[in-house]
Amino acid sequence: MARQIEGGFGERFSVRRVDGKPCRPEASYIVLDYATDPHAKGAILSYADSIEAENPILAEDFRSAVADPTGWPKQHS
Repeated sequence: MARQIEGGFGERFSVRRVDGKPCRPEASYIVLDYATDPHAKGAILSYADSIEAENPILAEDFRSAVADPTGWPKQHS
């Protein structure tokens, strides 16, 4: 069963920055599998629409990543 259709919003992942800087203590993160989860794809595309005016490069990167996940870093080891 796909993980996105079972369970609730609980602790599933641990986030760390690859540049070695600490995460802000007040930050909260959500991990989305945009390669296989159609709901994640929609959420990321909505975020791209929302951020486009402030950061058009990030918006385009997100759209490109959703269109072809194989061309982007997996963001995990």
